[in-house]
Amino acid sequence: MRKYISFFKLSFNVALQYRTSAIAGILTQFFWGIMQILIYRAFYKNGAGTGMVLEQLVSYIWLRQAFYSLINHVTDSDIKSSIENGNVAFELIKPINLYWIWFSKTSSSRMAACLLKCIPVILIASILPGNINLNGPASLGTFVLFAVTLFLGMFIMTSIINLFYIGIFYTMTSKGTTSIFYALLEFFGGGFIPIALMPKLWQTICYLLPISLATDLPFRIYTGNINILEGLKYVVVQFIWLGILVVLGSILLKKIMKNVVIQGG
Repeated sequence: MRKYISFFKLSFNVALQYRTSAIAGILTQFFWGIMQILIYRAFYKNGAGTGMVLEQLVSYIWLRQAFYSLINHVTDSDIKSSIENGNVAFELIKPINLYWIWFSKTSSSRMAACLLKCIPVILIASILPGNINLNGPASLGTFVLFAVTLFLGMFIMTSIINLFYIGIFYTMTSKGTTSIFYALLEFFGGGFIPIALMPKLWQTICYLLPISLATDLPFRIYTGNINILEGLKYVVVQFIWLGILVVLGSILLKKIMKNVVIQGG
């Protein structure tokens, strides 16, 4: 376990060095959030939107922007390249579990990127005038539950991304599949349209998939769209899905390693 923690710390410290990228990300998240809020305000004025009240939706959007780095679907280019060019062989000869190395690297880089971006976005969004500002949580219990589900959501997203890495061993390239992967997770995770505003059929489909537990659930809890009692039930569901995804990924990777062919070696 110590070696994976050490790898986590190393990747975390490396990710913290990209301050220029973080500043660009903050500006992108801020202006994208403003644009979305103004669009949805126009829709609500015309009677659209019934899954959330406008105040909840505004906070929901700001939180998604603030914690985007933590729960997004972006994959690690180094890991993808190492599989495609055969450099993953160097990891395979080490006395480590490849699945947990990927897990540590992906989750640590997400936490570091989030640490650099979330606080500025939250501070600015909280002091905005009018009805476009980020509101505080309903209670301390709501905030604690939000934090728990947010970090469990990050681990769920990381385990989903690990499945994508494993899939590269079959396709031998991430070109094309990356775009499809991003599009599917963005849609079913409520990135294009908040899930609560989708038609009932699509809501049902999205909520059956684990992606919503990472990209939608924590923010609905924070805004009060999901109460604490219901949120606690979802925590159990998060643990179940996380266990399923981790076990599935570990089994698939172990199976692939028995017949793996390294490109270039």
